[in-house]
Amino acid sequence: EAIVDYALARSKPFAVVPCCVFRKMFPGRRTASGQPVHNYAQFVDYLQAKSPKIKRTELNFTGSNVVLWAKGGSAK
Repeated sequence: EAIVDYALARSKPFAVVPCCVFRKMFPGRRTASGQPVHNYAQFVDYLQAKSPKIKRTELNFTGSNVVLWAKGGSAK
């Protein structure tokens, strides 16, 4: 999450493959509906909701296989 926040704040390109939710370490994470982020799917949605610039691509393997990415630059 810190990488996503850093890149968005500085309009930098990034790509991350989220893996671990760590819900006990980050109890303040909430879905768009206000529910706590408890699982992988919710965590990926939570990260992607940080900006409309963030795109999602599914990688061709099992497990944590979603990459979230943005090209950087202005929000336009």
